[in-house]
Amino acid sequence: MPVIPIQYESLKAILPYMEPNTRFQISSRMPSVSSLESRLPLKIENLTFTIIDTKVNKVSYELGVYRDYGRNETPSDVVRMNQCGGSSHDIDQYGLIIFPGLNNVLPGDIDLRTGVHRDIPVYTEEWEQGLVQQLRTLKMLLAERLNQEYIEDDETRNAGASNETFRQIVLNDSVESIQLQIQLLRDRLSAYTNLRNNRIPPYTPWIQITVRSPKGVTIQRVAYNKYLHEETKALHTKLFGNRDSNISVKNLKIELPNRILRFPTATILKIENLEVAFWNSLAFESFKQVIHLSSLPLQQLKVSSSVFTADFQHTIVGEAKRLIINNVTNDNRSWTPILLNLTNRIVYLENENRLNPPNNYMDLIENWL
Repeated sequence: MPVIPIQYESLKAILPYMEPNTRFQISSRMPSVSSLESRLPLKIENLTFTIIDTKVNKVSYELGVYRDYGRNETPSDVVRMNQCGGSSHDIDQYGLIIFPGLNNVLPGDIDLRTGVHRDIPVYTEEWEQGLVQQLRTLKMLLAERLNQEYIEDDETRNAGASNETFRQIVLNDSVESIQLQIQLLRDRLSAYTNLRNNRIPPYTPWIQITVRSPKGVTIQRVAYNKYLHEETKALHTKLFGNRDSNISVKNLKIELPNRILRFPTATILKIENLEVAFWNSLAFESFKQVIHLSSLPLQQLKVSSSVFTADFQHTIVGEAKRLIINNVTNDNRSWTPILLNLTNRIVYLENENRLNPPNNYMDLIENWL
């Protein structure tokens, strides 16, 4: 029986009602449909941005650096890292961890930092010495666990004084965990050796895109010629960018405290409910550039916060119809002064903190009455 292709007008009527991830998939596989798909309204029930991945409804998109050792044996720590989607850190030509996107704000990005991050150097002798000390501590602890005599070797002979603080941290770790940490430290130290000897690591790095859904996991690898923050930007642009209309999102969750949200240029969201972690007024102001004015006031805003933050001084917070505060429990300051100044119709403080004596809410109740 011959297959009859869907006509343009029929496809135009069907696409707006398709699940967003299905639309993304069709658009990616059928370039002829991509232009039409981007012109039609897109509605998303749940959209979440985290340090690890981006989740659209029940489908997550994760980027990482995959290390391919070819026919050579892959170290156990790298096997586990590759199985989990690859490293969440960029590496240079020697295998050293680098942070090129730490303060690199690209056009369209939402800057949620509270300030400029301090640059992290690629290499210092102190760092390498500290890793060698940790390696020695772990090897000594492993020998104790296995009832074996610890014999010093060239790997840690020049480690210097033992790191007692680190020993206390790993003292109760399992043998398997100790062995894995030893392999991980050896892997990191090998990068310093590569740097000194101008030697290329015995693996090929790739950018891995892992898509997890209720139907299973799909993996795609591409050449590692862009940094992770650039690839994240490209992924978000592919999913959400270059659209003729605003994207409607019912529940938006952003778990990127003090980070940069890589976001497509000129993309606007119409949202109902927002959940964020440890934002201040500057973060809310940066976020304001990508939400449609019709989104305000928000139906619901949930914030993870402490008394020390300025989360509650922005109009986005003050005008939300329902405000939920997931407050830090180990805070020892009273919430009453903040609660007294809130104008939201409904306010829900999720946790009681450790203030001693406990919070006295009588003034707050009298103020409401």
